[in-house]
Amino acid sequence: MQSIEELARAITELDPAEQRALMEKIATLNGGSRQNNGTDTRLELMQEAIDDELFLADLREVMDDFRHVDSEETVA
Repeated sequence: MQSIEELARAITELDPAEQRALMEKIATLNGGSRQNNGTDTRLELMQEAIDDELFLADLREVMDDFRHVDSEETVA
């Protein structure tokens, strides 16, 4: 099984068209979040985030911050 870091890295390394296609597929599988006017706001927000360089930079920074946590074991 992939860690969250590996999965996030794989997603951020996709080209923009592949990222958008993935977000559309996720929204479809998730059922979306429909408002009264019929627009899928969750999909729209994901599409905006994928094109937002500041968001992607923040995502990479958070991934880096937690890279060691992913390998730690929880004490039972």
